[in-house]
Amino acid sequence: MATETASRCDTPATALTATAAFGLLLGWATYGLHGTSPLVERATNSVSTWIIWTAAAGALIRARQLAVRGGAVMMLATCGGYYAASTLGGTFGAGGLGTAAVWSVAGLAGGPLLGWAGWTLRRGRGTCGRWPGRSS
Repeated sequence: MATETASRCDTPATALTATAAFGLLLGWATYGLHGTSPLVERATNSVSTWIIWTAAAGALIRARQLAVRGGAVMMLATCGGYYAASTLGGTFGAGGLGTAAVWSVAGLAGGPLLGWAGWTLRRGRGTCGRWPGRSS
């Protein structure tokens, strides 16, 4: 009898659900923490926060294709969390639906790449530093 090595935490549904939940929380937090202090304002009013955490989520997911999908889910959920929080806060972002749509499309375009980048950095399977004709 073979020993089962995969845990239930490695299932696609679990990974994507956790990624979506964290994305919603991150979006809410980046909206909710605006204006609390100058340092926090700089961190929360920057797309870099979303980028770093999306790559980190990709690094935590074991399967490459799942990390790619997780990156897209993370960015869409973060955008959704941000605009849901801004709606509840009575401001619905600066540009309304148009801005929300632009950020959603940007998340769909960049999220998979960020998920893959995090996965690649964690596992060291990329081609960084391996140039044709150059020995390592």
